[in-house]
Amino acid sequence: MTMTDAAKMELLRFSREELADGEFIRITRAYQCGGPRFQLIVDDTESKLDERIVLDEVTLFVDSACHRLLKDVTIDFTDAGFSFHDADNLRC
Repeated sequence: MTMTDAAKMELLRFSREELADGEFIRITRAYQCGGPRFQLIVDDTESKLDERIVLDEVTLFVDSACHRLLKDVTIDFTDAGFSFHDADNLRC
């Protein structure tokens, strides 16, 4: 998993300015018909299945099953929000 500079800057800003004590950013599966495969959410409860990932200075949490699916994914940020792209530049 990688992230663009735009995603890194927005996640660092969000972490610094928006998260309350004890909150963190989690990558989860998005179970929407025809929608994105992954999403970012704010969470405050860790699970024993969680993996803590530090990626380009950004700390993210993801459960171990979802982490395997993110192997070749790049997180990006534009005016439209966050997006996840696989290794072939296809939107996940």
